Amino acid sequence: MLLYKYRSIDDLWLTLDVIYNKRLWCAKWDTLNDPLEGRYETFFSNADENFRKIVENKRDSYRICSFSKSLNNFLLWSHYSSGHKGIAIEIDIPENLSDLCEINYQPFSPIFTEINQSNHDLRYLFETKTEEWKYEEEYRIISNDEYFYFNNSIRRIYVGPKVSDDRFNILRSIIPQEIELVKTELDITQAKVVVKNA
Repeated sequence: MLLYKYRSIDDLWLTLDVIYNKRLWCAKWDTLNDPLEGRYETFFSNADENFRKIVENKRDSYRICSFSKSLNNFLLWSHYSSGHKGIAIEIDIPENLSDLCEINYQPFSPIFTEINQSNHDLRYLFETKTEEWKYEEEYRIISNDEYFYFNNSIRRIYVGPKVSDDRFNILRSIIPQEIELVKTELDITQAKVVVKNA
């Protein structure tokens, strides 16, 4: 499955780390930009402080690496790629990877209805987001590891519409030749980013 990791190129070292070391950093859940991440509700009378500690200790062990299945979404380029001055790295990730999930968008927080649920794998706390985020078409790696290592080589990097020719040429000179650098442009009639001259 082809997924896209949007990045700024202001700190080029982080981008080169992705390319050369074939790894992506997984953020702690509470550093993500959605303040509602990791929230949950309880609906039973004996949800005491010990229960909450069990849930929150398990929850706090998880790290997240986010992708999108969309390449041409205007807002993704605006929010996660330095206002169209960054890149989108195309990564082929196996669909059957156990740590990979597609985000489910819904209006409600995850709900515990019995105390035994706290003994389960609590990754599902991070498999849902509110409907406002639906435009992201997000997939996530949810794991306990600091980095997600991928086996497949990167084949393409899409360069944002507002990346200057000078920066594009610098990227071309330092990124391995076998990786295709693809220029994009803004389609102002449809408000989306498209491959240039495609």
